[in-house]
Formats: sequence, C-alpha cells, structure tokens
Amino acid sequence: MQVRRLRKSYSPIDSKRENMLVAFHSPPKDFFKSGPPHDADELFSLVEKASTLGFRCFQIGPTTSFANIDGNRLAEVLDSHCMDRNIHVGGLYDAKKFALSQDERDKFQVDVRVAIELCRKVSSSLVSLHPPFFKSERSGALSARAKGCFLEILTEEVDYAYSNRIKLAVESFCYPPFIFEGLDDFAFFVSNFPSAKLGVLLEVGHLYQARFNLDEVIQRLGSRIFDVHIHDATLDEDFKEATHLPVGMGSIDFSRVIVSLRKVNYDGWLTLEIRGDEADILESRRLLENLIG
Repeated sequence: MQVRRLRKSYSPIDSKRENMLVAFHSPPKDFFKSGPPHDADELFSLVEKASTLGFRCFQIGPTTSFANIDGNRLAEVLDSHCMDRNIHVGGLYDAKKFALSQDERDKFQVDVRVAIELCRKVSSSLVSLHPPFFKSERSGALSARAKGCFLEILTEEVDYAYSNRIKLAVESFCYPPFIFEGLDDFAFFVSNFPSAKLGVLLEVGHLYQARFNLDEVIQRLGSRIFDVHIHDATLDEDFKEATHLPVGMGSIDFSRVIVSLRKVNYDGWLTLEIRGDEADILESRRLLENLIG
C-alpha cells in the first residue's frame, strides 16, 4: 500500500502583491491513455482540461512528447479558452553523443527550431529547453566539448528566436550528470548572452533535491529567471521518488521561495510540473495562490 505524505499548510505572505501566476504544464494522472508521442488532438484536449480546472496560463510541452502539432489550430484552441501560453522543448539529449556526433546536435537544433516556429504561430514569446546530460561515463574533455557545441547552437537559435521577438530559457540543470559543474559554471554560461535574449527556467524541485540553497540560486540568477517550474521534493537520494510531488507533500518551504522571487522582482509564472491527480493539481495551485495573493 502506498503511504501518502501529509500535506503542509501555508499562510499568506504579508507583502506587496506581485503578478506571479500559477500555470498548468503536467497532465493529471492517467490523462493520457498511452505513451508519447501524443497526437495534436490529445494536446487540444489537455488545453480544454486546463481550462476546466480554472487555469489561464498553459505551458505547451514537452514538445518532444507530441507529434505533428498544428500551430495555427493550437492557437485557435488556446485563444478560445483565453489561455496565455509558452513553449517547453524538454527532451533528453545525450551529452556524449552531443560532443561526438553531429546527428545528436542536429536533433537538438531541429527540436529547438520547431519549438520556436510553434511559439511564433501561437503568438507566444518564450521557449525553454534542457541542456544535454551524460547517460554514461563523463569526462572533462567530453563535457567541455558538449558545452562548446551547445553554446554554438544556442548562439544561432537565440538570434533566430530574437529576430521573431521570442526569448529562450535554459532549464537550470546546473550540475552533473548535466554538462555544467555547478551554479557558477551555469551562470557564466548564460552570461555569454544578453539577458534580453536568453534567460533561465528555474527548476525548484530538482535544485532542492540536489541540495542547492534555493535562496542563493534565485539571488544569483535574478533577472535571468524567465519562468519557474514548481514541484515539491524531498532530500531522498532517488530523484524520481523525491521530486515532482504535489505542493505541500515534500519539504520545500515555498513561502520562502516566493519571498526570494519577490526580492529579485520576479513577476512571471509558477508552472506546475507535478505528478498527481486533478485534486493534487488544484490543491497545489490553491496553496501557491494563497502565498502570492
């Protein structure tokens, strides 16, 4: 029998209200009846579900989990539900292959370009993406090579996106097995780009589970934070079991996270990326909205 953790309770934060909004990303448990890639009709149904649950912000993705998305039709569906939107590429890119194989780099660049074109068609302005990670052995030389290739592709795609009034954001996987050696290395990498063009998708749950100080990360990245993925987590070693928990079911102090985000004047989305049913999603949103408003 699965033991369900007791959910935390939170009190509203007594400070100036900011414009943070809770956004929908991950589907409720068992929403999809088969594995990815899901077809476009399933994505449209997910937009409908988000609307019936009362969300007004929808993160489309991971785009690598959907096939043949009709951007014009998707825009119509989102508009019919008065739904704001951004795009998340996601994707798991093998850093060793990224360093050694043009095929893996081409796959990544195609995925990013498809997401930018989709972003343009649905009249959004943000695309977020994953850095490569090592599935097997890791070496300094391979990591440096993969990082250099990642920088080269991003330079091209950042400029293309910006020419279409779209910004890119790299998810904050700033530690091994990803290609970065820590927060300093990650922050230095993104500093290669103007903050008007490239920012960060702050990944609260995974950073916490990896034992980063969230206050320090938020302070360091500051105005580079373009979006925030929210899920609760514990400090258990098994990241699959320790992360993507509904808000209040782990040990993250979200009231402190909200205060830290306000200190850097963040006024974007808190995008729910939890494993849970509809009740978990709604309760997670309620707890966050209680904190921000």
